[in-house]
Amino acid sequence: MRTAPEQREPAGSPERSEALAEPVRRVGRGWVALYVLANAGVFIPMHVPTTFLMPEQIAQIDPAGKVGSYAWVSMMGAISGIVIAPLAGALSDRTTGRLGRRRPWLLAGSLVCVATLVLTGLQTTVAGLALGSLVLSASFMVIGAGLSPVVPDQVPVTQRGAVLGWAMVPQAGALIAGGLLIGLVTGFPAQYALISGLPLLILLFALTMKDPPLSRAHREPFSARAFLDGYRISPRAHPDFVWAMGSRFIMGLGYGMGTLYLPYFLGDVLHYERLFPGRSTEDGLLIVIGVNSVATVSTVVLSGRLSDRLGKRRMLVFLGGLTMAVAAVPLALSPTWTMTLIAAVVLGLGYGVYLAVDTALVTEVLLASTDRGKDMALANLMTSLPYVLVPPIASLVLEGPGGYSSLFLCSGAVSALGALLVWKVKSIR
Repeated sequence: MRTAPEQREPAGSPERSEALAEPVRRVGRGWVALYVLANAGVFIPMHVPTTFLMPEQIAQIDPAGKVGSYAWVSMMGAISGIVIAPLAGALSDRTTGRLGRRRPWLLAGSLVCVATLVLTGLQTTVAGLALGSLVLSASFMVIGAGLSPVVPDQVPVTQRGAVLGWAMVPQAGALIAGGLLIGLVTGFPAQYALISGLPLLILLFALTMKDPPLSRAHREPFSARAFLDGYRISPRAHPDFVWAMGSRFIMGLGYGMGTLYLPYFLGDVLHYERLFPGRSTEDGLLIVIGVNSVATVSTVVLSGRLSDRLGKRRMLVFLGGLTMAVAAVPLALSPTWTMTLIAAVVLGLGYGVYLAVDTALVTEVLLASTDRGKDMALANLMTSLPYVLVPPIASLVLEGPGGYSSLFLCSGAVSALGALLVWKVKSIR
């Protein structure tokens, strides 16, 4: 484990000290439970539309050009995070007032998310879906500006693996839970409206958590130049942060290449509806996601706790990432339904190990306590930014020799590289 991040603040008021001090008091079970529910309110609405609803909407609107249209819609959602995520994080770090630094962003982002989900369900054009994807992604970036820094703000280093392990359960199970949820109703408007109630869980956490206010007198100054300087992080001065971000980005690229086009793989390559007459491709997708989710949940909490007890994060991140890479190889060599399920299990086991431990590792290499929101936003951006590159890369690979087999092999190679890069983070065991 490394020492606490550089504080970089002058001695100030008690308000400032409480808001920016390195946490030492362990959080209780009630806090963890509400934090887990808040994460459910984020991850289910974040992943269900892009996995289940938007691909089917696009297939109905533009069946001939669905691959290109889906790539465009996905890119619009990812692009919005490039500027909004670090900007919202930087502003969250500088937010003053009685509500604290993080709570206003949780409240605003949640309300925008609810409205956007409802409106996206009413869209009947690709352009309308692209706009909905952009605004929806922006709302999650705003929520993230309040939710992501909460762990380094309030959870001590020795408890972060366990807390993040539980917090990642909703992310691991988001698709299966969301898939079952939208299966209760029919029609896109009703399905979107149903999941729009989940961000209310974020409001519950925001209204009950402790969020010490930041003294206005000691708020860090903000300007466009200061914001842009946040992107210029010296590899020489902060090598561990840079390598951690690089590893995260490469892992996100590999994971996205292997999973983003799964709905079309099941329909166009496996011909799932022919294999199982009477079932839809969406049924097959839900089965694959369910298998993957169970495997992920089975390792995510255990690996987080283990990393706390051993005090070793890098080895677990490496093993998880390497397992994810291995999962792509058999599917590339033998694209069958049985192999798809096996790959889903292996990928889930590796992802569960990687998910919580890598996030705990990132919280230990943040640059300064004054910039936790911005730095965590950059870390989250490294997992969403790859989705800007995945669609054009995947389209090129799919048009070349090998098709989906080549895409899965590329996914495995990229994931293996991302796993290797974590060893460049020297200050973390």
